[in-house]
Amino acid sequence: MKLVSATVTGLFGVYDHRIELDPDGVTFVHSTNGMGKSIFLKLIYGILRGYTVEVKAVPFTRLDLGFDDGSILIVENGEELLVQMQKNELEERLGRYDLETILPAVYVSPERLTVKRKDGRLMYAIDVYADELEDRFLSAKEETAIDVAATSPGDDMSDADIESRLADLKPKTDFMYSAGLRMNLPVGLRMAPSRYDIHKSHDSYLRLTRAVEEYVADCYDLAESIVVFQDIVNSFFVNKRLSISNGKMQITLNNGSHIPLEVLSSGEKHIIIVFYRLLFQTPHGALAIIDEPEISIHVSWQQRLGKVLMDVCRLRDLQIVAATHSPQVIHDMWDRSNELRA
Repeated sequence: MKLVSATVTGLFGVYDHRIELDPDGVTFVHSTNGMGKSIFLKLIYGILRGYTVEVKAVPFTRLDLGFDDGSILIVENGEELLVQMQKNELEERLGRYDLETILPAVYVSPERLTVKRKDGRLMYAIDVYADELEDRFLSAKEETAIDVAATSPGDDMSDADIESRLADLKPKTDFMYSAGLRMNLPVGLRMAPSRYDIHKSHDSYLRLTRAVEEYVADCYDLAESIVVFQDIVNSFFVNKRLSISNGKMQITLNNGSHIPLEVLSSGEKHIIIVFYRLLFQTPHGALAIIDEPEISIHVSWQQRLGKVLMDVCRLRDLQIVAATHSPQVIHDMWDRSNELRA
């Protein structure tokens, strides 16, 4: 399900705003300062995450979210917070846990260079995400040892089906190898077996097919994220490159020397953090809200952001809403923009 419209009335007792969202890509929201742009988007994010206490604390009268299936989520903020889903003239009252199931949502804050731990400590986001990526990679690497004996064969398949499925899986496993995730196959089994090999060891190749399907289902997104993340970051960086080896982020200058992540410029850190959040922390089909993507980023980079964000939308079936003060970020995509007025 995709969000196609959002309307807030009585925001701060003053503003009524409406935005139309593109269900298949990026939508920009812009306004002068003080129009409630960020709060409006936080309300959308908050209600989709079920943060009803935080939503109730914002002064507004009503929030309507329209979806592409014709349903409308209605939030009325009176003595209590009343939340209802309306469809086909029927209304159903929703609780906070119901809200979490409507549409996954991610919010990328302007204060994104730091993250708060559960114990209240502030840490540099780039260090936290680098550690998180390494942990995820090492966990995925444990799955590269394909254990045929421990895999359920499931329903039987013909030799031809096994051959076809393994042939379809091989390009994906080769791609995963380019991200550092190389399968360790049992001795005597191959990813491109002949029909004779399969006939001779039918049960083993049946189990191998199931095991590789599970491995790809579990780890392909991570591999794809690593490769795409490196490509995107390096398309912005000048005189240096980001590489990820065994899950570790490393920055290498053109002269071959290495520098720590901490000494990157603020703009370079913002690029890494924004696209890390989109590629590694945002599920397929989700709504991602990015507040001020232009922070610390050079004008020439700002002009390229929209296209790259669109590419990520297509890759992961995302909707992205970017709240911005920069016409350079919108660049040549004004047909995707909404201006909030008094």
